[in-house]
Parts: sequence; C-alpha cells; structure tokens
Amino acid sequence: MSFKIDCQSFSEYMLPILTVELIGHYSIDGDLKYCDDLSQLKYYVPPQDFDNVFFDLNKNFMSTRYKPTSHVKLQDVLTWVSNNFNLLEKPLSQEGQWLNTDFICRRGALKTLLSTPYKKRNEDWIICASKYRGSIYLCEFYTDEKEFRHVNATAKERQLCSQGFKFEQYMVADHPSHRPNSSVSLNECEKFHCMIKANFDDHSLLYEAEIDGISSHQPITDTLVGKTFELIELKTLSAKLYHEIGTPQYDKYGTIPFEKAILWWCQNYLAGIKGVICGIKNSCGEVKMIKEFSTDNLLQLSKFYDGNVDKCKMFCKIFLDNVKKIVIKDYNECMYKFYYDASNDIINYSEEASDNEMCFLKSWFVEKARDYNSTFQ
Repeated sequence: MSFKIDCQSFSEYMLPILTVELIGHYSIDGDLKYCDDLSQLKYYVPPQDFDNVFFDLNKNFMSTRYKPTSHVKLQDVLTWVSNNFNLLEKPLSQEGQWLNTDFICRRGALKTLLSTPYKKRNEDWIICASKYRGSIYLCEFYTDEKEFRHVNATAKERQLCSQGFKFEQYMVADHPSHRPNSSVSLNECEKFHCMIKANFDDHSLLYEAEIDGISSHQPITDTLVGKTFELIELKTLSAKLYHEIGTPQYDKYGTIPFEKAILWWCQNYLAGIKGVICGIKNSCGEVKMIKEFSTDNLLQLSKFYDGNVDKCKMFCKIFLDNVKKIVIKDYNECMYKFYYDASNDIINYSEEASDNEMCFLKSWFVEKARDYNSTFQ
C-alpha cells in the first residue's frame, strides 16, 4: 500500500501554524544514563569579538568519547512520558485517547518529514508508528544504506562530525558566570533535552529537542518551565562553503548551502529557536570567525533561491493526516511501517507483526501506564 503527497498546491489560508510550549526536560549523562534533572544544562557564554577568535576543534580529539553509531530510538522520551503521566493525561479521561496528545516522537522524525520535499533522490527514510490508548507513537529508523554508512564511518569522518560538538565546548559553560572550558575531553554522549508540547494545524504533538545551551544571566537550578531564557543553537560550517554576501558570485543568493539551510530551519522551527550561531571553520578545523543567522532568513541566505518552507509544512501536515487515518490498530495487534521512496517520491506502508524486531513501544512502558491507571482509577 502506498500514497503520494502533493504539497505544491496550497494557499496561505491552508498553511498549518505551529505553536510550541516547553513543558519539561531531562539530561543524558556521559554513560548514556537518563537523569531527571538539569545536570547537562549549559549556558551560552559568547566571546567578546566574533570576528577575532581562535578555536581549535581538533583539540584533545584523541580522547573524545564518541556517541554510539546506532540510531537513537524512543527510550528516553518514553521514560520522560512515563514519569509525567499526570502532566499529560486528559482531564476525566475514560475511553479513547488517554493522553492529551495525538503524536509522541523525537524532533528528528518531524525534522525528516519537514525536509522531505527537498531531499535528494537517494535519501529514503523509515518511520514506524504504534498506537496506544489513542495516541500514536512515531519512531524513525535508519534505512539499510544509512545504517551501513553510520556503522562504518571512518575515523576521519567521525572526527569531522565531532568538531561541531567541540565548537559547543568553546561557547557554553556550566554556569552563566563561568568561562567555557575546552580543555576537558569531549564526551558526545552528554546531552540536554527539552520536552515540547506543540499544536500543528489540528494535530497535537509531544517531542524532545536536544538543546545546545540557553542564554540566561542567572543560573537555573530547579526547572526551566515558566522561566525566562533563550534557547541557543550552535553549528559549524566549512569556510569553503561560506561566502560573505556582497561578493560577486553571491550578490543574488547568499552564504549557506541549501541542504544545511533547510535542515537548520527545520530544527529551529520545531523548537522555536530564533537563530543559529555558526562557527566558520577552515580546512584545519580552526574557527576564527563566528556568524549569526536568523532562522526566518536561513533559506534566503542559501544558494537555492526557490526554497519554500511552506512546502515543508504542508508535507508534514499531510503525512500526519494520513497516519491518523491509517494507524487504527493498537500496538499489540501490529506496528505500521512507513517507507519513503525518494526516487519515486512515494510513501509505502505496511502492517508489521507486533513482535517485529523494529517494535519500539516496549513492554515496560505499557506496564507503567497500566500501573499508573490502576492506581488512579
């Protein structure tokens, strides 16, 4: 079975609107352990002069602890949800949908959907869906080709990827009054996540968003919910891909390759982040200049002049519309697998056995949900 999404024909009156609200957070420590706290929260401490820095992104790279190559499933998201059923359940809910959200997933799955209209012909993807008590849980999986690339990444490829994390070390600290410390060994496993509740057209969503840091003059020790601060997104870009606006070949277009611009926009859009702080690195992995880009202007700063985020929004909306219609059986009857065939621009879907190796809605989560409901009935 399959369907095709036409996101070309739309009007401004049809475009979905996204509203986001931060409702929680959690940390992942250096041993990949879930921590229900702010232990991995970092504060943005910018250098005084963006045009005069020297950050060696290969510093101490031999002692880097790399993150696992396997694709991250929903384990930590389900843990947060299971610890916060009381925040999510519908008031006086009896039958039908139990939690007050239609979809629960990672931000990465939504980022994949939003960017699909501009994916290359070889960029297939897999998103699986399981339904439990009215809510649909989505989990992205690697295709065989992508799995092979990640598992077999060379030492040089991993080092290049790690430079982005090292840049973060130069830009954030564990306290707003401290200086960043780039001398400590980099541990890519350490992460801080915010939980975001969103409304997107007529769909309610709950997803995590990994956060590089926040801008706040005061330390926050209890919770981010209800506090005033700004989410910070940090990126790096090769100097050979960056050109100042105004140079002859970029008078009309701009500075950022479109493939990066669209992904950066998707990521920031979903978290309500206003801009990107980007370290421009040379071929030696050294940052000597930092630039700031507004999220709203990212596509205008790319070389692909016809990029249109409205297509991204419509594709995501229509996909979620279809999933709601297709995913009708509960998790214990089957799991639904959606496979995007980029070369033919079509989405194939199938029902998979409930004990399929890809099934991600684990028994421990269902048991915790049952225990919670039996306690409060």
